[in-house]
Amino acid sequence: MRDLTIDMLAAGGATTRAALHDLGHSYAAIRLAVDRGDLRPIGRSWVVAPDANPSIVLALALRGVLGGASALRSFGVWVTHPTPLQIATRPHAGVAGVEDGQRIWGDFTVDAKPWRVSVVDALAQHCARVPREDAIASIDSALHQGLLGEPDLDRLFDLLPARCRSWRRQLDASADSGLESLLRVPCRDRGWRVETQVPAPGGGHSDLLIDGWLYVEADGSEWHDDPKQAAKDRRRNSAIIAAGGRWLRFGYADVVHERARTLALIALVLSQGQPATRLAG
Repeated sequence: MRDLTIDMLAAGGATTRAALHDLGHSYAAIRLAVDRGDLRPIGRSWVVAPDANPSIVLALALRGVLGGASALRSFGVWVTHPTPLQIATRPHAGVAGVEDGQRIWGDFTVDAKPWRVSVVDALAQHCARVPREDAIASIDSALHQGLLGEPDLDRLFDLLPARCRSWRRQLDASADSGLESLLRVPCRDRGWRVETQVPAPGGGHSDLLIDGWLYVEADGSEWHDDPKQAAKDRRRNSAIIAAGGRWLRFGYADVVHERARTLALIALVLSQGQPATRLAG
């Protein structure tokens, strides 16, 4: 006999009675689990685990599913800025708006976990609502995690407005984080030659290499506050300088909230030119 708890966990904490029945659970067993409090009913069709994500529960209770940025976060896809709960709702659902979230009206395909839209639909909903750099960062993130293939990209750009089609040439699946994407795109807009995930002098890889000599890291601070990692960073930075390059490191706030100032600093360093001297040996 299948374990209802394990199947609910595999479903992400929420699923339909019919889906559980298809897995081999009788409707009587599902009703008994509801009566015991092991499951909580949402409408006629849905049941959720007691510890289910509150955003999922609210979306289902409001007769929608997670959409847009809310769905992307559930996939682990980068979303630059916080948003209210976004609830995907079909056009003829006959439901009202919501006070504590946003309804995204339109047709969509649901994911294997049917309490959210598919990753392609989530990206289409999200990218049509945010600036280009934020949209590219989210698509890069989905690509990097292997959530999208070429046919998925074809469908995504069919769903997006025509003005977005040129974005496809700017995608980079090698981007390790949204921060890297948020810097790469405007750097290339400025005509700088930008390479990504380039081996760096002293070991490891650098997020961006601009014009062949300026190594740029875009990351949070926690990992690099670790003493061992900080020592490794110092060795690499010294090796970059010894090889005739320069380096810059930026944190989350620099990239997300102070991007204009960050880009101005990059431009200043580039304007000074590559260091002319190199250490012998």
